[in-house]
Amino acid sequence: MSVKIPYADSNGTLSVIVDLDYAADVFLVDSNNFRKYQRGESYKYYGGHYTSSPVKITVEGIGRWYLIVIGNTKYSYRFI
Repeated sequence: MSVKIPYADSNGTLSVIVDLDYAADVFLVDSNNFRKYQRGESYKYYGGHYTSSPVKITVEGIGRWYLIVIGNTKYSYRFI
């Protein structure tokens, strides 16, 4: 079973709000860095380790952005 990674397309500025039940690493990555993440290579990201909720991450850039949450399987999110 593969895990579906949430994503959204941006025309300039994109934000995501993530509600966590537990501390987690929360990142937004663009398409190029998502491929690097999938291959286990070094990648650039926006975000970090969060112990409180909600988490808001905002990025600038046109294209597809992927939400990666590591260490917490119970979370909800919305792109704005």
